Parts: sequence; structure tokens; C-alpha cells
Amino acid sequence: MKKILIGLVGLLVIVLGISIYVFSSLDGIVKNAIETYGSEATGTQVSVANVKIALKSGAGKISGLNVGNPKGYSASNVFELGEISTKIDTGTVTENPVIIDELIIRSPVVFYEINKAGVSNVDVLKKNLAQAGGASEKASEESTGKPLKFIIRKLVVEGGKASVRIAALGNTVQHVNIPRIRLSDVGKKSGGATAAEVAQILGKHLVKSVKKSVATLGVKQYLGKSADMLKKGALGKVGSGLGGVVGGAGGKVGGALKGLLGN
Repeated sequence: MKKILIGLVGLLVIVLGISIYVFSSLDGIVKNAIETYGSEATGTQVSVANVKIALKSGAGKISGLNVGNPKGYSASNVFELGEISTKIDTGTVTENPVIIDELIIRSPVVFYEINKAGVSNVDVLKKNLAQAGGASEKASEESTGKPLKFIIRKLVVEGGKASVRIAALGNTVQHVNIPRIRLSDVGKKSGGATAAEVAQILGKHLVKSVKKSVATLGVKQYLGKSADMLKKGALGKVGSGLGGVVGGAGGKVGGALKGLLGN
């Protein structure tokens, strides 16, 4: 009987020690999960500056969450997600799925670029997210374990802005606002979404919203066309007007170059 009691006390100490470690390291665990699963979903480097979660209230703040740009683009990041606040249903922290009452992303900044080959960084990211989605589904089928899942009752992205740079137009940068995004019950239909799946869902909605916003600036005409192709097209228009009077030709040259530069 004495040995049994000693064994039970020892087990209790181990469990208590693990619990203290988990709770004291929760901020670091969440930070690591965001960086790991975010990087897997986007195919680029995802980094987080700080995570702070209050266990009693379930309130949390994440700052400095940046999604790195794919290779071949000038800006360091494609997304800088500003301030993120979250509210966790504390009654579900020991369950699977964990319920998150709300996740609000305020004032994110998007750096939208079309490179010299006519390919946008957002389209590259979209492709990476699609590939990650397929890999995630396959991994889930092959896995015998039960990964931690989440249901997010309210997910909001608001106050976003996009800076748009097109290589064919030089260093000119244009700006556009991103419409508010609101999603409800993320992961509920499937009984919860893994951290990677949440990253994919959020990424896809952000990409869709950004593409719709930047379309108002006429970026479509630069997609799929290299900078050299666009220059040749503009110079061709200039050449076709050189047979006229010099003054008229000069006007056409200026007009064509203006068009090329987006002025």
C-alpha cells in the first residue's frame, strides 16, 4: 500500500511538473506553432515577434507576425499582419478541438508585387497554399495520431492596406485599401481545423481579397507579360508614329512612354 501511495505521489508530481511547464511556456509554444505551421502553409518564412496569452481570461495578443516574400521579389514580406488579438474559450483548453471565440487582425499591410516576368508574389503564395493544402490532407490520412484542432467562432481582418509595385513601371508604388474580411465558425464543419489548415484558410481569403482590391488599379494588364514584352509593345506603338511630322511624332513618343510608365 505504501509503495502504491509513493507511486501515485510520484505520478502527481510528474503531471504537475508537466502542467507548470506547459502553462509557463504556452506563449513560446504558440509562437513556435505559428512560425512552423505558417511557414509550411505559405512556403515562405513566417516569423512572430511576441505572443502573450492570459490563461485566466483566455485573452491573447500576437504582434509582429510577418509572412516572408517568395524569392525574386524586392520587399522582405508579402504580409505584415499588424496587431492580432484573440479570445480563447478557457473551458476548452484541455479539449480537442479548442474553441477560439474570436481572432481579430487589425491594420495588416500587404506588399503586392509583379516581377519582371509578369508573375505576382500573391499568385505564388496562392499556389503554395494550394500545394500545402493537398499535402496536409494526405498527412492527415496517413497519420494515426490526433493533432490538436481549433474552431474559430469569429475571424476578422480589418483596416488592411496594400502597397502595389510593378517591375515594368520602375519604382512607382500605388496604394489601395483591403475590404474587411469576416469568417464565422472556421473548422466547425470538419470537427475542427489544424493550425496548418487555419493558416491555409486565412491565407486563401486574404489572397482573394487582395487580388480583388489591386484589380481596381488595372494590374491585370501586367500579369503574364514580362517587362521586356511590355517595353517592346510600347516601342512598337512609338515606331508606328515616326512616319509623321516630327512634332507629332514627338507627341506620340511622349504619350507612349507615359503609358509605359503608368502616368
